[in-house]
Amino acid sequence: PTRYLDVLLPLAEAVDCWTTTYHHVLEGANPVVEWFKGSFLREFLSRLDDADGAAFVADYTAAMAEAYPPRPDGRTVLAFRRLFLVVRRWP
Repeated sequence: PTRYLDVLLPLAEAVDCWTTTYHHVLEGANPVVEWFKGSFLREFLSRLDDADGAAFVADYTAAMAEAYPPRPDGRTVLAFRRLFLVVRRWP
């Protein structure tokens, strides 16, 4: 956030900048991978051939399973941080 403010404040009348962390409660096999397949992974995988895409997803699945293990109830919590900016230019 500080870097964005450094860049935008000299160019704007006002800048509002804040972060929020969403805690997504996910269920199922490989829930973090499946969640990201609906967003940024779709574009990334579209640029790989089938074999490279499958290899990447296998490696990514192993890494996400280690980084986001399921809770005792079987669900996985993904903390997803978002940055928001509202910039008002001078008239």
